[in-house]
Amino acid sequence: MHSSIFLRLFPPPKYLVMKYTGLHISDDALYCLDYTTNIRGHFISKFGCLDIPQGIVEGGEIKDEKKFSELLKQFDHDHDLSFVKVSVPEEKAYLFQTDVPSANVRAIAQNIESKLEESVPLSAPDAVFYFDLLPKAVTGGALRASVSVVARSYIEKVMGLLRNSGIFPVAFEVLPKSIAMAVIEPKTPGAEMIVHIMNRKTGIYIVSESVVCFTSTISWGSQVSNGVQSDISILIKEINRIHEYWTTHNPATSALNRIILVGKGSLVHENVLKTAMSEFGIEVGIADVWRNTFDLDNYIPPISREDSLDYAVAAGLAIS
Repeated sequence: MHSSIFLRLFPPPKYLVMKYTGLHISDDALYCLDYTTNIRGHFISKFGCLDIPQGIVEGGEIKDEKKFSELLKQFDHDHDLSFVKVSVPEEKAYLFQTDVPSANVRAIAQNIESKLEESVPLSAPDAVFYFDLLPKAVTGGALRASVSVVARSYIEKVMGLLRNSGIFPVAFEVLPKSIAMAVIEPKTPGAEMIVHIMNRKTGIYIVSESVVCFTSTISWGSQVSNGVQSDISILIKEINRIHEYWTTHNPATSALNRIILVGKGSLVHENVLKTAMSEFGIEVGIADVWRNTFDLDNYIPPISREDSLDYAVAAGLAIS
């Protein structure tokens, strides 16, 4: 991660080298996960989940702070969270691309800050941001940054709630990047689409060489309503739309190679999505949430494959 007005919110440098837990705050649940390393490599030392009743968090917005704080305190009591790296829901982040004058980090940050108000509905003092330089396969050789921006008020609100519950955030990370950290091997050539299926919404993200280049969220999820299964055709239509957009607006060197499914409902919908995308020659598969942390031939995690798909965000956050 480059830049970090995000990290400036947490000034003590010693925090960044301290052990921390990945904390994913979703609309539906709290998830935590922590790794420990020994001579044999990484292993999971802590994990847990606590359901959030509907209405407390909606679209990433904390609607009932009192009840949310009570849940945080319970979660901390059960899992001894202490220091955490926290997810930022995609609905709370703006993503845009901009050409930059050089590869110098300070110069890029200053350039982006001067463009914030023309790119997002936030002024520079009211925003926190970070950026990654886009791979040249996507830009056609141009020097361009992918910028994520979050309202400072949102970050400060979540920080306050966490600290009042005895939990101390060391950093925040936008959700799509957290998942990519877990499920995509660093610097994988070409582009890959992550389809993150949740209860009442689905996030669709395109990642190229570890950089999140595109995000979209639709109000379709895996949750069954009144005994009627969610209409998968809605998701297929959106995937096709985004695939067509990406193909039309980006060089052939960044063609979409694979669709990675993660989150609730992935296993249920895998075969249907494979069939739908077969005409484009695009591979569709279930994410391996542990691919960047340990070898399953040497270590069997205490989380089932199905349940691991709900831990993808926390797993990515926990990677140092």
